[in-house]
Amino acid sequence: MKKPLPPWIGQSLRFGMVAPVIFLVDWAILSALASLFGLAPHFGRIVSLAGSVAVGFLLNRFFTFRATGRPTLAEARRYAVAAALGIAVNYTVFVAAIALGLPAVAAIAAGMLAAALVTFLRFRAAFSKR
Repeated sequence: MKKPLPPWIGQSLRFGMVAPVIFLVDWAILSALASLFGLAPHFGRIVSLAGSVAVGFLLNRFFTFRATGRPTLAEARRYAVAAALGIAVNYTVFVAAIALGLPAVAAIAAGMLAAALVTFLRFRAAFSKR
């Protein structure tokens, strides 16, 4: 009989499927803020990150980690800390990429990739401790 795969394998695959959705949310918000209000990427990204974190929470909670029941306050706190760490990594890389002359879309992708490992591990912990 074949041994089942560890849960983190499926979780990491689903996490990878959620990432492009979060990217599109982030990019759409940033693009809208730039075109509608002329907001510079450095400032618009703060708003777009907030929107993408909210969407990411829902997708990761219910799809990636398949958490059930109502979210708890402890879970929300752990997620917020994990998201803040991911945002710090993400935003730092984003700003550096913009400073290097990369277009905003490439800078967003670079920030997301840099933060992916950190957030996967921390989000996994946030949703597994009930």
